[in-house]
Amino acid sequence: MEPATKTSTSQVRIQPHEAAEVWAAVGRLTDNRDLDTLTPDEFVDLANELTPHLPADVRRRVVEYRRYAPDGDVVLMRGLLPEDVTFPRTAAAPWAPATGTAQGAALLLTSVTVMLGEPFNYASLYDGRLVQNMVPVRGMEFTQTSQSSVGMLDWHCEDSFRDDRCDYAGLLCLRGDGSAASRYAQAKDVRLAPETVAVLREPRFHVRPDPAHVLPGQTPLRRLPILSGSKSAPEIAYDMHHLAPIDDADAEAAGALRDLAECLNKVAISHVMERGDLLIFDNKRVVHARTPFDARFDGTDRWLMRTMICGSALTFRRWGQRIPV
Repeated sequence: MEPATKTSTSQVRIQPHEAAEVWAAVGRLTDNRDLDTLTPDEFVDLANELTPHLPADVRRRVVEYRRYAPDGDVVLMRGLLPEDVTFPRTAAAPWAPATGTAQGAALLLTSVTVMLGEPFNYASLYDGRLVQNMVPVRGMEFTQTSQSSVGMLDWHCEDSFRDDRCDYAGLLCLRGDGSAASRYAQAKDVRLAPETVAVLREPRFHVRPDPAHVLPGQTPLRRLPILSGSKSAPEIAYDMHHLAPIDDADAEAAGALRDLAECLNKVAISHVMERGDLLIFDNKRVVHARTPFDARFDGTDRWLMRTMICGSALTFRRWGQRIPV
C-alpha cells in the first residue's frame, strides 16, 4: 500500500459585521412570517432572495468551489451566525419543525447551499423536510444515524443505496459540543495498492438502504463499485456498516473494503463544529463520520442543520418535484 496523504480544508472566515448584516437581511425577508407554512419551493425561492445579501467573498468561494474545487472537496465557513442571536432549545428530532430564530438559520443555510444546485430531500427521509436537524435522540444513542450520540457514527456517504444520492451536503452548527468531532476523508487522498483499487472499481459490492429512511416493503440491494470516476478526481460510494461483497465468499473484495477503511482513518481530517460553522462537502467524493459524545437531552445538546443538494439540473427535472419519492 502506498503512503497515505491528506489535503487541508479550505476555510472562509465571515467577519462579525458581515454576519450581522446578513442576519438583518434575514429579518427583513422573513418579516416575522412563520417559514414553516411555506412550501419547499417557496422556501427555496426565499433563500434565493437572500443569497445576494451574503458577503461577496462567501459567494465567490462557493461558486469557485462548485466549478473547480481548487482546495479540495470540502469547504468550511466560520462565523456565519451572529454571536448575539439566541436560538431556541435544541430540536427534539431530525424532522422537528424549526421555530423562532432557528427558522432564520435554516433560511441562511439554504441561501448558501442553493448556489451549488437545488436543495431537496427524499419523501422517505425525516418526513421529507428540506432542512433537517442533526440532533441526538433518546433511545438512538448507538445507532448508525445522525440521531446517535454515545456511539461512533462511522464512515459513510449520504444515501449510497440510491443512484440519485445528493451531490453536496451542508451542515450548519447552531449549537456545538466540544467532544463531538466531525471527521471527513476525501477519496482523492486515499492511497491504496493498484490491485486493491482495481477490485474497488468493480461492481462486486452491494449496499443496504440507510435505516434512517422509512421505505415500503423490501428494497432491492443496489449493486455498485466503491470507487469510480477518474484517477485525479475519484468518486466514492461507501457505508461502513451497510456495504458488503455480493458474494460472501469473495475474500478479495472483503479485504479491499478492510484496506479502504484503514486508509480512510489515516487520511481523516477532524473538526469540532462550533456555532456559526458551515461545513459543505461533495457527497460523491467525500466520506464523513462523527465521534461519540454524551447527550444531556435538556435542550442544550449539539444541533446541526443539514441541507442536501442536487447539482444536476437534469436529475432535478427528472424527479419533477423537490421532495422525490
